[in-house]
Amino acid sequence: VRAVAEPGSDHQLAWARAFSATARTPEQLDLLEGLLEDRESIEGLAVDTELRWAFVQRLAAVGRYDEAEIGAEAERDKTAAGERHAETARASRPTEEAKAEAWAAVVESDKLPNAVQEAVIGGFAQTDQRELLAPYTDQYFSVVKDIWDARSHEIAQQIVVGLYPSVQVSEETLAKTDAWLAAAEPTPALRRLISESRSGIERALKAQAADAAAASA
Repeated sequence: VRAVAEPGSDHQLAWARAFSATARTPEQLDLLEGLLEDRESIEGLAVDTELRWAFVQRLAAVGRYDEAEIGAEAERDKTAAGERHAETARASRPTEEAKAEAWAAVVESDKLPNAVQEAVIGGFAQTDQRELLAPYTDQYFSVVKDIWDARSHEIAQQIVVGLYPSVQVSEETLAKTDAWLAAAEPTPALRRLISESRSGIERALKAQAADAAAASA
């Protein structure tokens, strides 16, 4: 697609955004770094501020970039949007420390502005970090009712939905959700949000089963 996308076209920009979200091989990640550092170029592709942050966030999520690189990019973009992008990148880093910091900022404190909290949550849950995030399933169910009771509706809903362990696609996650729903006596609104998130896990499991059946047919 890189070769056939018309230089400067919307197709090329869409490719760049998709590529930044999925790059994982050393060669792909080298290209992202090269584009950021002006060592690489793709004809017609303007690496603007938003695209730079998409690249930085992916490189942070796979462990290539850390605070030094994130902070340097934040210095380039001293805007409210830049602050949010930087927080997403920090939360996306694949380390226990980064996840603990993000969790504490959202769950153990109520100081974050709404938009910044949303940015941190967006970086926290990465689909290719399931093992790293696994301990937070039990933590989620231990605090979610208190958060719902203590925070404003908008903030609480953001946390309830955003930190639900959606990346843990397993029967175990369904069982833990069901156990919580049975024991916690949530309000109708909280029950609905948790149940909707549970449905996402259920759909993903069914899709996996269908794919496995098709592959073995």
